[in-house]
Amino acid sequence: MVRRAIEDKYYWLTQCTRTKDEQDLVDPYKPFPDKDYLWHVIQYLDNWPNPVKAIEKSRTMMASWGVSGWSGHLGFTHPAICTVFQSQDERRAIHDVDYVKELWKNSLPELKDRWPIPKPVERQPATEFRLSNDSRWVALSRDPDAIRSEHPTIVVLDEAAHMIEGQESYDIAVAANPLHIILLSSAAQGWYEDFTAPAIPTDWPWEMRVAA
Repeated sequence: MVRRAIEDKYYWLTQCTRTKDEQDLVDPYKPFPDKDYLWHVIQYLDNWPNPVKAIEKSRTMMASWGVSGWSGHLGFTHPAICTVFQSQDERRAIHDVDYVKELWKNSLPELKDRWPIPKPVERQPATEFRLSNDSRWVALSRDPDAIRSEHPTIVVLDEAAHMIEGQESYDIAVAANPLHIILLSSAAQGWYEDFTAPAIPTDWPWEMRVAA
């Protein structure tokens, strides 16, 4: 299980860690749901050749958990990966960092032994999570210029369509030349709608999931 979890992001998410449902006061810790569309989201993030990846979502799809988990696994298994989360307010971005923290905390003990942290999660800043391998996840304020100073590997604009300075943040992210720029949002009129308008609907290759 440990070897497969290190090699396979989706297997780790669904079999070797748990999410936290803060609305469930009785049983908040649950496995990541094994849904076909979430498997395809992970494949898309892994394999789409363009560094810019856009995901339109509803609020019940767990897309933010998925993106946080994808970036988390990448940083857990590779050194010096810097992921920055930016949203309309710092609170939303902190939630994404919290998702990475929870997925690390709830991973198999054998995995946490392989992914050590320099100090306990509770003693790390609310806006940051850092591993001993120098990978880190940072929540940024809504100031687009904040992206420049982080030299990120991954930039995630969460609820991008609702960010007043979303277009400027995206432009600065492109100029920073990260390996991945992920635009994640529920629907709203504005720059993000214009950005995704040229997308062409296509059938998902369900046989890929069956083969995997």
